[in-house]
Formats: sequence, structure tokens, C-alpha cells
Amino acid sequence: MLKFMLSDLRFHIRLWLPAFVSAGLGAACAGGVIIAVSSGLHTAEPAPVNDALEGVRVLGGTVSLLTLTATSGVVGSTAGFILTSQAPNHARLLFIGFTPKQLKRMLRAEIACLVLFAAAAAIPLSYAAATVILWQWAAIGIVASGQLPVAAYWHPYAILLLVVLAAVWGTWGPTRRASKIPAATALREASTHKPHIAWVRSGLAVMLFVGGTAILLAVSLLPLGGSDDRAAGALSGLLLLIVATLLVPLWTIRPLLWGWTALVFSQSAPWFLAREACRFAASRTLATVVPFAIASSLLAVLYGGGAISGGGTSLTEIGVLLGPTIVVAWGGGICIIALIGQSRARERRLLIAAGASRKLLLQTVCLEGIIYAITALLYEALFLSATILVLSSVSDISLSSALHELPWSAFLVISLATIGLAIGTALISIHQPVQNARDEKPRSTNTQGEYS
Repeated sequence: MLKFMLSDLRFHIRLWLPAFVSAGLGAACAGGVIIAVSSGLHTAEPAPVNDALEGVRVLGGTVSLLTLTATSGVVGSTAGFILTSQAPNHARLLFIGFTPKQLKRMLRAEIACLVLFAAAAAIPLSYAAATVILWQWAAIGIVASGQLPVAAYWHPYAILLLVVLAAVWGTWGPTRRASKIPAATALREASTHKPHIAWVRSGLAVMLFVGGTAILLAVSLLPLGGSDDRAAGALSGLLLLIVATLLVPLWTIRPLLWGWTALVFSQSAPWFLAREACRFAASRTLATVVPFAIASSLLAVLYGGGAISGGGTSLTEIGVLLGPTIVVAWGGGICIIALIGQSRARERRLLIAAGASRKLLLQTVCLEGIIYAITALLYEALFLSATILVLSSVSDISLSSALHELPWSAFLVISLATIGLAIGTALISIHQPVQNARDEKPRSTNTQGEYS
């Protein structure tokens, strides 16, 4: 079984490459946080004052949790898309005698091995990431200026263990669903790309949504503490709403995409092809938009909310808290766009056979990247608007003052970077070969009309 599993990974290495890159990026960022926490504690422990020690523990624990959660989500989305595209191959394994339980174990072992190799390759990058993180922490006084990573023998083992556990947790649901799809259904390619939301995830989303809404109503209607306390409560409620809505993108991101694209009245062929591809390939669209939506909405609430409430939140402070998470989320979005470009050679060949020019294909791909980016930015705009309205009501700040305090130039740069990354990755991915030639070989028929 081990030999077969490694052979399968090697056979589909080009398809699994984006998952390998996203897992390696998550491992580098998460490992950098772990090494930075260890180095900060090693330096702070001899000090007579425990403020620095407590600051490193709290900040390091929060950033580590956010980074590992982002890694789990990104690897889960990437691996889920790959498993969906490989459903016909899984059906063939079931036909030749694999049981669903054996298939599930094999898929999970494959992902664990892939993530293990990616994390091992990313360990040297973790020390470079730790250097940057310690420099950020020194800028806000958490660690001493000039602090460098302190190597320890247990760092590689901790990085490998935590990243593999996070990746396996993120891919637990996709591997279970991939092994339970009936073989005859999996061979019908169109039926395997339907998005799915597990009942556990939907139940958790409902609870978080109710909790976030209750917090917002409490800080808005009840005299709880001072204005700073109410503003902090409002921001925590908005963060809960972000997590709740992104847990069920089929109910939130998809209607948003359908809604705003319906308002664009254009008869051009590139726009029609891009819009319909994004609308009806919901599984890959949601997998692409969600990582960008995570990064942009967190920036909108924390960076914009800090500026409005008068906390003086700077980009350095936001980078300290959200830097690794945003890097993992944006990197995951780029890997998914590249993966989508690899998996669509058949569609491109069909369009070329129908008479489409290369210019039309490039325009369509650019518009798809723009649709992905604009959907994520509209999601950011919704939460930024909610942040403005809520904080202006709970902090006794006028709406005009709140709008004036927002860092519009920073938001503009972030928006342009999101659009540029989406378009650039889509354009690069269209030039890549799709899969191994043996995967793209069509089924032939013999003289009796049966498939061979």
C-alpha cells in the first residue's frame, strides 16, 4: 500500500504541486511564529519583570493559532479541489477492489506525506520568517531590539507535528467525502464539482453568527463600560461574524458573486465566458475567493476599526498580529488559482476547437481573476461599512469623522495588490501544462462501441 501511495503521488505530482506549495508556505509562517515565541521566551525568562514574558506568550499563542488555522483552511481547500478533480480515478480504484475505508486511509496518508515533505523543506525558511517576526515584535517593544532566532533541537519536530496535524484536520472532511462518493456518480465529472457544506460546519457557523450578533446588540443597546470597552466588544463581534460567514461560503460568497455580476450588463464574449465559469463552477470559485476574503475582511475590521476608534493602529501592529495569517491566506489563494488553471486545459481546448482566439482566452482569464478579486473586496467593503456604522454608534464618533479617520490609501494599495495577484496568477497558470499527459488521454472505443 505504501508503494502504491507513493507511486500515486509521484504520478500526480504536477496536480499536487499547489498543495505542496501552500503547505510549505503555511509551515514556514507557522514555524517562524513557533521559533519566534521560543526565542522571545528564552530571552525574556531571565528578566526580573514578567511583562515581556507574558506579552510573548499571549501574542505568540494568538498568532500561532491564527496561522495554523489559516494553514489548515488553505491546505484543506486546495486538497479538496484536487480530490474533487480526481474523483474519476478514485472511482476506478473502487471498481478494482478498494473499499471506501481503504481509499480514505490512502488519501489521508498521501496528504500527510505530502505535507510532511513540504514542512521539512520549509524548516530553513522558518528561521528567516522568525527573524522578520522578531523584528516586528521588537518594533512594538515585545522583545529586545536586535533579537535573533535561538535554535533548539525540538523546533523541527514541533513544526512538523503541528503543521501535519493542522493539514490532516483541514482535509478530514474532503477525504471522507471523496471516499464515500459512489463510483458511478464519481465518473460523471459534472456531479463531483458541487460545493458541499458539512452539518458540523454549518452548525458552528450558526452558533458563531448568533454569538457575534448578540455581542453587537449588547454593546449597541446596553450601557456596558466605556466607549473603548464597547468598541473592543464590537470588533470582537465583527470578527465572529467574519468567521461565521466564511465557514459557509455557499450561503454568503456565492450569492454575493451572483448578485454583483448580474448588475454588469455586457454582451462581450470574454465577460460572458468568465462570468458563467465563475458562477457555475462554484466549488473552485469559492475555494479561490475565500482565502482573499479572509485576508481583506480581517484587515478591514482590525485596521479600519483601530483607526476609527482612535487606537492609533499602525500597519506594523497589524502585521504583528495578522502578517503570517495574511501571507498564508494570499499564498493559498494564488496556489488555488494556479491549480484551477492547470485543471482547465480541456475547457481551453474546447474553446479553441470552437474558434476562440488566444486573445479571447487571455481576456477571459483576466476577467475571471478580476471577478475573484472584486468579490473578495466587496466582502471586505461590507465588513468595513459594518465597522464604520457600529463603531460610530458605540464610540460616540460621527460618521464623517469615522470616514475621515480611515486609512484609504492603505486600503487602495491592498485592493490593487489583491487584484494584481489574482490576475497575474491566472495569466501565469494559463501557460502551464495541465496534468500528466496520461491523465489527459481520452478513452477510446473498440469496434463494438465499448470503452477500452
